[in-house]
Formats: sequence, structure tokens, C-alpha cells
Amino acid sequence: MLRSPYAEKALEQNFRVGDSGRWKVDLGKDKNSIATSAAERAASDPPQIFIDSKRDKSGKVIYFAGDIETDLILRATYRRLLKQYRVHLPNREDIVNGIIEATSEACPYRVTKCDVKSFYESLDAEPIVRKFLEDTRTDPNLKAVLRQTYIAASIARSVVPRGLAISTVIAEIALRDFDRVIRKTHGIHRYFRYADDIIIFSLPDVEILSIVEKELNAIGLQLNEKTETSVVRSIAKWKEPKLPPVAKYSYLGYDFVADEKVSSDSSREFNISISATKLLKRKTRIFLSLHAFLKDGDARLLIDRLNYISTNQSVYKTRHSHGARKQKIRTGIHYNYARCGHYPASKNGRIRSKHNAHELIAIDVVLRNILWGSQSEFAKAISSLPSHIQDDLRRISFAQGFKKRLMKRFTRQRMAEICKVWGHE
Repeated sequence: MLRSPYAEKALEQNFRVGDSGRWKVDLGKDKNSIATSAAERAASDPPQIFIDSKRDKSGKVIYFAGDIETDLILRATYRRLLKQYRVHLPNREDIVNGIIEATSEACPYRVTKCDVKSFYESLDAEPIVRKFLEDTRTDPNLKAVLRQTYIAASIARSVVPRGLAISTVIAEIALRDFDRVIRKTHGIHRYFRYADDIIIFSLPDVEILSIVEKELNAIGLQLNEKTETSVVRSIAKWKEPKLPPVAKYSYLGYDFVADEKVSSDSSREFNISISATKLLKRKTRIFLSLHAFLKDGDARLLIDRLNYISTNQSVYKTRHSHGARKQKIRTGIHYNYARCGHYPASKNGRIRSKHNAHELIAIDVVLRNILWGSQSEFAKAISSLPSHIQDDLRRISFAQGFKKRLMKRFTRQRMAEICKVWGHE
């Protein structure tokens, strides 16, 4: 028999790096007492759960734990439900690897990209929550915690509480049958879904959108009106010197550009770069950082902000917090987009050459013009800075941050200062 997810030892496994700073506690000193308190609160009748909420920029309600004990209890609930219902969450790297493999196919195919409209707001959670509560395998304390979570959040059980970890479990279970039907549909080669974003590779003459919409409607969901469809042809002969045509699509922060000129005995040639959407986000952060500098005059904070978005950082992996279990992962301009590069046609397996970072070179040009361009609103303030500060600004390069995998270290407090100005842009 499984032990309770809210046993003290089980709850201790749910501490995360960053909890000390977020909740203003000393985990080195108070870890055991916090776990004990959380266990007692989970076992009380009713469980003592505190949920807060806020609205994001789009007006959607985000729910979150009101204290560290509630956070531990909700994390333990999430982990038990994942295990009990064998939910395997989508992995970004695995999906990107699958898309690379699909893109390299020499045969013609259609790429359909779409997403679910108001995903969490439209899902009916009630049947899934009822399933959790009626399942004899579900721990009695977990049932009580689940009931109290909805009471504490002041929401009906039909609502998927966006922001709480259990929302992910509910969503994945709700879409299991949908995923299964789409994967088995005739003419579909590959199907990938990351939360509410969907991309499908199918035969060129298979119109998949109507099928997707029908299956979503059956569970009360709808597609967003904006969808993307690209037919990737296979042209065996192409007259030089004209460049052969290409097909383009994007997914999970990457732009894919596939050549339509192919050989029957080799894979398709294609390129992967950082998507235009992600590039725009970094440009926006450049402007927000500079506008903040005009207000506060803090040149060093400006430099740190620009370095933060143009380099890489090493952070502790979530769920690991103590001793030898600490693991670091690398994130940033290179490591978030490590699959960028040129993939030439090949007869002997897929190969990749280094990315020339052309899109980041373009951002470097934009940055230089923003800082020192004659028409820039920031040029006067930047030019009046001491020469050594301007030299530090000149050394900032998105392209070099990617190519050389440059790393920058910031304290947790400094990172909070850096990111504050960007808000929910």
C-alpha cells in the first residue's frame, strides 16, 4: 500500500530551490518543522489550504498557494496524481527532436499548426475531479485536500484552476482520448501537442483541421481562428541558378525552413533558427530596459539586464534542493535554442552544422542603433555615460552569447531586480 502523499518524509521531497527566497524561510534550519506543519494541516479536518489569485495582463485568473505549507501540499498532490494516472507530461526537447525527424523526410507532407482557444477556461474539470474523488485508489487525505482546494479558491469543480499544478494533470487526462484519436487518424504521420499548442504532419492531401475541430468540440473545446498550414513539396529537379523554394513553419520557439528540392536517396535539407516571436520578445525587453534606465539612471542595472537576455545562466533544477541531489540546468540564449543550425541533405543519417546566428546578428545591429543611432531617443543618455560603461555596452552581443555559450551569474536578488521591469510583456 502506498504511503500517504502527505507523510512528513514525502512532503520533504517537495521542497524546491528558491523556496527560501520566495517564502522568506530558512530551509536549512526550518525544513523539518515546515514539513511537520504541512503534514498536520493536510491531515486536519478540513485540510488547512490557503489559495490566492490574481488576474494577468490578459484578464485571466491565476491561482497560487498562499503559503509554503499549502505549496508543499499541492506539490505532493500533483506528484501523486501524476503517478496514479500515469500521466506523462510533454517534453519540449523530445517534441523538437520529433519535429526535426519529421522535417527531414524527403517525401511531401502537410504541416498544420493550431492551438486551443481559452484552453483552461474552456475545459470542464468536473468529470476528472469526480474521477479522482470516486477512485478507490485515491488516498482519503488527497480527496479531502482536493475538495478543500476548490473551496479555498472559491471556484466550482468544473473550473480548471490555472496556475495550480493540478491543472496540468486535469488537462492532460481530459485530452488523452483526443490525442489518441488524432494520432490514429488516417494520413497523419506525426502529431505533437505541448499544452494547448498542436502541430501535425500529414499527407499533403489530408485536410486535418476539420477533424481536429470536430474532436475538440466533442469535449467542449474550440480552435483559435488563427491557424497555420504549410504544404512541403518534394521537387526532384530544379533549374539553377534560381534558389529552390522553401516551406516555413514555427513551433516551441523555433522557426523551421525546409527546402523543397530533394533527392530520392537522401534526407531533406532544412534550417532551424530562433522564432520571430521569441526575437520580438527580446527586442521588447531591450526597449523596456532602456526606458527604465531613462527613469532610474542605473547604468549597471541596464548592463545586467542586457547581459541577462543576451547570454546564458546556470540554475538549479526544480525539485532538487539539498546536498548531492542538487542539479543545475543551463538556460538562456543558446541553451533554450540549442537545436538551431543547418541540417544538410544526407544519405547516411542526419547531421547538423553550427548555427550562423543570422537572426541574432540582426538584433545586435538593432541594439547598436538603439544605443547610439542618431535617431534614437536613448542616444543622448547613453553617449553621456563614462567611456568604460559604454565599452561594457559595446561588448554585449546576442550572437556571441549564442555562439560562444557565454555564461553570466546573478544573485537571486539581482535577478529579481533585472526581471521586475519586464512584468508580463
